[in-house]
Amino acid sequence: MSTKQRRKQIDGCQCQICGDSHGKIYPSGVIVEIQAHHIIPFSKGGETKLNNLITLCDLCHAVVSPQRWKEYFGEAGTVQNMESICVEFNEYLTSDTEKREKIKKRIWDQFQIEPKNKDHK
Repeated sequence: MSTKQRRKQIDGCQCQICGDSHGKIYPSGVIVEIQAHHIIPFSKGGETKLNNLITLCDLCHAVVSPQRWKEYFGEAGTVQNMESICVEFNEYLTSDTEKREKIKKRIWDQFQIEPKNKDHK
């Protein structure tokens, strides 16, 4: 088992920011994907060790990782655009499940993208 897989297992395949679980299906059809995030970025010397990894869902990972903004949000993944998304994301984190579903869908729809659910590590 890889270190990333072990981190996900330790965290119960649950996002440590919002609490979503791997495979959860929202009514809109969005399927939650769980990823292992380097706390100290790999690109800045962070090691792939259990104490430097945290389990995040795809949305939380996209929002907290500026280097992923273009990957997830395309040309709209600019600092200016992401400021408004981060405000909405903070509201998302404090909302009930129904409201979180609406916010999550609105964030994805705003950028006219489909969440990555396959083959993304």
